Amino acid sequence: MLKPKFLNVLLFLVVKYIVFFIVLAFIGDRFKSLVIKNSDNTRELISNTGYYSVYILFYTLVAVMVFSLPIYFTFKVKNPIYFILLISAILVVEYLVYTNLASTTDLMNGVYNGIISILFLLLLFYRHIGLILRKQAE
Repeated sequence: MLKPKFLNVLLFLVVKYIVFFIVLAFIGDRFKSLVIKNSDNTRELISNTGYYSVYILFYTLVAVMVFSLPIYFTFKVKNPIYFILLISAILVVEYLVYTNLASTTDLMNGVYNGIISILFLLLLFYRHIGLILRKQAE
């Protein structure tokens, strides 16, 4: 539904990472173990929630800066095979970056990130992706 303009790619990445970190917060009770159990009172709970939010914001901003241009320029590719190869390469690099820098102990988090990426790409840019892929049939 969105056109692959640069601002829409930024929006895609921000929304995707927010959803990703919300999903991670509930997988394995991460939020409970990192924030709630480390808080003895309401003030510490708010403080620990703030630290967790800053971590999410920092990683989201770095990921948006790193991946926005490659994704944006991938949408400029007209050849469906190159498009699929480039999107796949971006997802692999994103998996490697995330699992090596932020989640070295649980590699499945990178898989969840990739699944959410694919879902949001298809949800937000399905028309444009469909146009690119239809060129293969012609």
